[in-house]
Amino acid sequence: MVKNIKRLIVGASVFATVSAIANAPAFAASIVNATVGGNASFLTYTVIGGQTVVDPTNNVQAALDGDSSAPGGNVELFSNSEAGSLYSSAGATSAQKLTAFNNFLGYNQVKTLDGQLNGKNISLSSLTAVDWLGASNVTTLQTALGSNTTAIQKFAAIASLYNSSNLATTWFNTTLTQYGMAPNQNLFSTFLLAGGLQRFSDPNISYVNQDDQTGLIKIGLAGHFNAAPLLGLPGTIQASELVKVSYNGQASQYLRSYQATNSGLVSKDGTNSHTGNYEVSLQGELPPKPSPESVPEPSLALGLFSLGGLFAAKRKLTKQASN
Repeated sequence: MVKNIKRLIVGASVFATVSAIANAPAFAASIVNATVGGNASFLTYTVIGGQTVVDPTNNVQAALDGDSSAPGGNVELFSNSEAGSLYSSAGATSAQKLTAFNNFLGYNQVKTLDGQLNGKNISLSSLTAVDWLGASNVTTLQTALGSNTTAIQKFAAIASLYNSSNLATTWFNTTLTQYGMAPNQNLFSTFLLAGGLQRFSDPNISYVNQDDQTGLIKIGLAGHFNAAPLLGLPGTIQASELVKVSYNGQASQYLRSYQATNSGLVSKDGTNSHTGNYEVSLQGELPPKPSPESVPEPSLALGLFSLGGLFAAKRKLTKQASN
């Protein structure tokens, strides 16, 4: 009976160790050699006492050291999108709104966040009017908004942008439909002249990680957990800014999310931003598997060591039982 109990104890211990190895969490790689490029402005945020504050040292790599459970700081690309001549205030006249929108159409500067994930290049970028509307539409619209056209012609040109051939329209329709609102051309034109595209063109990147087991790349976007108060609407509205991602020489993708988790943070600048973490993803290439001669990863080595000790204990118990 004693021998049977000892066998059960040893067997249960071995099973628990093997199960722990099999159920070990997947490892994730974070972006390395992170740098910023391009001529648009950017800001780097760090966290102090639960608040995000501008980091004067612009330590980009440190700002990206987070994940969905703890986003940490972030890097805002195209931080001047809602400032100066590119953006009109809430009380601006129609002429001022047209001027600001026309300035945005002609602004072709971007800001990029570049680095590597498991040896593959990845670049995250802010958006321009060409990304939203297409190059030909931008050229046509700039001509229409010229000084030799009437106000009626200007507004008619803007109205013509409302079609499914461009990212701005498809995104606008999807976003409104997401919250039970009926999109239409008038709302779209109002959105454009209110600086809507500029507001969603400056992503705040919190982290860029890759699952080593699946290859899935996860990107955190800091934003408002609930944007409804900003829009003067009831309830909860969640929508991230857009980010343009180029990975390993592949075609660029425009990523966004309509679901946020509470980041546990808030910006110190009074805008109450960075309270939500929006996670977007794209499929990356699987990292290379280690060769058979490679040293086992720590969790596996520890598991094998435990198994070796258990088998040695079993032999000792067997020997004692036979004496």
